[in-house]
Amino acid sequence: MTARAALLAALALAAGAARAALPTAQAVQAAYDAARVDNAERHAYDLVIEHAVCSQIRGGGYACQIDFVRRAEPDKRLFFDVVTVDERGGHWTLLSGLCVRSSR
Repeated sequence: MTARAALLAALALAAGAARAALPTAQAVQAAYDAARVDNAERHAYDLVIEHAVCSQIRGGGYACQIDFVRRAEPDKRLFFDVVTVDERGGHWTLLSGLCVRSSR
């Protein structure tokens, strides 16, 4: 393997690892569900996150554009929002968006 091929392989591996660390729709859903404890009055129990596109924020954590539906709505209208999450203690935590007000 040439030095160039080895470098490209290392970069591809690093990029794959970075993408694997990004939150998924399931991770954002888990963070939202866990936030229910502290934000019960603003939490929608029928909210289902269907898609999330996340990117890392400079100060730490991730900003995610999410698509979600409400099971209780008969037409299953698609909603959009931007949330911020971070991994803390091995679990994803919702920092802002949906039922959590930003601390800023």
